Amino acid sequence: MDRKILILGAGFVAAPVVEYLNRREENKLTIVSNILSEAEALAGDNSNNSAQTADVTNKDEMSELVQNSDLVISLVPYIFHVPVAKLCIEHKKNLVTASYVSDEMRALEQAARDADVLILNEIGLDPGIDHLSAMKVIDEAHDKGGKVLSFASWCGGLPAPECNDNPVGYKFAWAPRGMLLALLNQASYLKDNQVATIESSDLLASAKPVDIGTDFELEGYPNRDSTGYKDAYKIPEIHNLIRGTLRYKGFSEVFDMAHRLGLLNTNEQVNSELTWRDWLEESLTKNKLSLNEHVKHSFNWLGVDSDEQLPKEPSMLDAFCNLLKQKLQYKADEFDMIALQHKFELAFDDKREYLSSTLVVKGDPQSYSAMSKTVGYPVAIATQLILDGDIEDKGVHIPVDRHFYEPILEGLEQEGIICHEKTEPAMNEHFFAS
Repeated sequence: MDRKILILGAGFVAAPVVEYLNRREENKLTIVSNILSEAEALAGDNSNNSAQTADVTNKDEMSELVQNSDLVISLVPYIFHVPVAKLCIEHKKNLVTASYVSDEMRALEQAARDADVLILNEIGLDPGIDHLSAMKVIDEAHDKGGKVLSFASWCGGLPAPECNDNPVGYKFAWAPRGMLLALLNQASYLKDNQVATIESSDLLASAKPVDIGTDFELEGYPNRDSTGYKDAYKIPEIHNLIRGTLRYKGFSEVFDMAHRLGLLNTNEQVNSELTWRDWLEESLTKNKLSLNEHVKHSFNWLGVDSDEQLPKEPSMLDAFCNLLKQKLQYKADEFDMIALQHKFELAFDDKREYLSSTLVVKGDPQSYSAMSKTVGYPVAIATQLILDGDIEDKGVHIPVDRHFYEPILEGLEQEGIICHEKTEPAMNEHFFAS
């Protein structure tokens, strides 16, 4: 019997989703984008795929598309997920997204249950594979009568080391604005059973070395509020818990200085009569700051001290985005990498055990990026499991239960996406040190 799948969004993570679901002849895909050519490129010449353009904010248009599907995959920006979810509930269709569950989405729990609908969120990489691989270790420890005393999770999308050829240690596969805005969040985590909070102004300065067992140096800073995962991961016994972002060493001090100087300011208007060098000198003087050699070299490489006029943009953050887009793009033959590592301190009676779970995936310039694979394949595998009746939950969920993570991890392994577990001599987490 045909399964009609509506895919909203034709961005870079959609290609692996389409490829995977096309492996089953009964899957009929409708790929929707606001740019028809993007949807058509994804649909290709496969007769099971159709492409069309639509406005995700047009309720009538979306309602008809949702009504005519069996399942909806939302790969559009997260701000559109809740309106799509409400239509899925109205028309009794299951929904899959890779985005974090918002408070508005969580509020749909009872309505989704009443409609006999599953809304599965956080099934990408981070969030997504991080949940799956963490819960496998946590449940195994609990099954053996153990306790999880400490948990650290680090994840980042980076240029592969072979393509890391700039002093900033970063490149963009998409618009920089979202990443820059994320640097303005405060962060909270558990240390010694107490909540530690880092204000947004100090977030990047808080970065510490993270060793995931590779020959390249990484650092990490906390990501938003980690404390809620004490409940989400069912580890009430935990004393130390942090989730954070991985970057190459040196990234944080460059963007910390950018923040302190006002390059991440969304309110400051741009004086386009100034050159970048004029603005930099004024800002250094005003804020009583100076640049170390690494930051000075990075700013020079980016053009922050050039004689070019500031662009006519609504804010300094947008002006900075212009520079980053010019300088930090992947070339045609370059590829990305994702790195994900969990570290655990486990207690079995009086005995301590330390364990790591590590995933490193590199992209392929002739095929999919590492990020698109590690977001797209979990979405597609979960979708197929729902269509096949192997996942029958109702309501708003994230994939932290065994019947979610076991088959999805198995499916990912078949795609070469494998989290390698290893016994470690110690926890070795700088954020938990006294």
